Amino acid sequence: MNNHSRIRSIVVLLCLLAAPVVIAGDAASSLPARWADSLVSVPEVKLNDMDTEARDSVIVARKQLNALLEDDAAAPERLADAYGELGGLYQVYLVFPAADACYRNAIQLAPDEFRWLYYAAYLADDSGISELAASRYETARKLRPEYKALTVRLGNVRLDLNQLDAAQAAFEQVAETAGLEAASLYGLGQIALLQRDFDAAIDHFNRALVIEPEATRIHYPLARALRATQQKDAAKQHLALRGDQLPTIRDPQIESLQALKIGTRIHFLHAMKAAKKQDYAAAAEAFGLGLAREPDNVAARISYARSLYLSEDKPAARRELEAALARQADNALALFLHGVLMEEEGDTSAAASYYRRAIQQIPDHAGANYFLGNQYYRQGEYARAATHYAGSIRGEPGNQMVYMPYLGALLQSGASDARIMSAIETGMSVLPEHPGLQSLQIMLLASSSDPQTRNTEQAHKLAQQLAGQRALPQHQELLALTHAATGDFEKAAELQQQQVAAAIWFMPTEADRLTQVLSAYQKGTLPSREDLLNWSLFQPATFVGAGPFSHYPTPKPY
Repeated sequence: MNNHSRIRSIVVLLCLLAAPVVIAGDAASSLPARWADSLVSVPEVKLNDMDTEARDSVIVARKQLNALLEDDAAAPERLADAYGELGGLYQVYLVFPAADACYRNAIQLAPDEFRWLYYAAYLADDSGISELAASRYETARKLRPEYKALTVRLGNVRLDLNQLDAAQAAFEQVAETAGLEAASLYGLGQIALLQRDFDAAIDHFNRALVIEPEATRIHYPLARALRATQQKDAAKQHLALRGDQLPTIRDPQIESLQALKIGTRIHFLHAMKAAKKQDYAAAAEAFGLGLAREPDNVAARISYARSLYLSEDKPAARRELEAALARQADNALALFLHGVLMEEEGDTSAAASYYRRAIQQIPDHAGANYFLGNQYYRQGEYARAATHYAGSIRGEPGNQMVYMPYLGALLQSGASDARIMSAIETGMSVLPEHPGLQSLQIMLLASSSDPQTRNTEQAHKLAQQLAGQRALPQHQELLALTHAATGDFEKAAELQQQQVAAAIWFMPTEADRLTQVLSAYQKGTLPSREDLLNWSLFQPATFVGAGPFSHYPTPKPY
């Protein structure tokens, strides 16, 4: 961090900005009585130095804030959002005092909202007010300790404050986090340089440059460390390469903030806000406005297509997906969603083609593999279905919907019990309480013909645990099976008889299968696997195209 350049920026800013202007009837300036004791005034400032679009953005945001301030029914959370969003605009257009006042109000109204605390911390950091920045970063970190970019920024502030141990601890926490490595190593190098550990400094700086050679700011401290170790020629080389480019910090929150300064992006941000509220028509309208200015933004066009689909304009959604693919034919998300549209229209062959093209780009594409696996399952091609389900699981291990059809495909493809058990164990490592996985695990342990898989004692123990937790019919059936597997056919028949009696009344479609199992126990034998399994549980879910359009994750929405 360079505090001198920050101070210069602030001086220039204060020279440029006119004094605050209080406008009659402006609620943010003259707070209504309801808010006068808890919030601070945000006087208006002259916006003459802004371009038309920037000025209009601030004016619109301020009008929205004023309307909420004058609305006695407005929820504090909505008001906090309005203050925070106006503060963001002020911040990116360098109206720092107004931005800080907005953030203070947003934090007062929504103290548990990470964004406003983080933006306020970043504002203090960017203004060179390091103590305040550190305090705000620490408070924000309590809300989202997993947000690693904050840790780098906090490390930089601690370094500015000469709190070297705290700075080093922060940088070391994230030195191997993607997108933060070079910035962390640069920080560690500066600390080593201050501590006169020149060899360590050289190592940190060199590693940072390997990761991000464009970060020309690193060359100067590296040259200093090299000179201190008498490597004068190398020091001269790096001194000649010095520049002002700091290592980048991959920080989605701040990227979203900075995007406010780009006229087109404000439309995309409004679109995402509308989509979050499930106002898909408004989202589509905002995406359309942004794309009119930035037509080659493929990510935004895909989001536009999703909004159109969810606002019931599916033909337009298809046209936008095709336009996205015309610009970027290998975009896996566009290919997948286009396949979903094709399948919804009944053209499963065309859908499969799009799914395969998506998988060519991302072999473990969770959505395309899952939907293609479902197609193969329904066609009776169980081995191919299992292959794609496995790919879907690699792409998204936590998707509960894929495991049962995956196991059903394995069972019907003739896979070995060892392979099926391996698939179960993989699933249970992520979803340890998945009822289908638990049930099939017990069934295999109790009845497998593979001695490496069968373990009747463990099966009985697990079945007892399930039955003890909840006496569900399927748990009682498993308990009966494990009694039979351990040789107690009488007890097995007794429990199974209860299930048959209940099924006649409550599950008549299951009564025949349960009766077949009972007959086996009465004969002193284990039932066939076909009779043990309720195959309806292993079928793919009914196709619903809206699911991927509304919920499928996207790494970059615009």
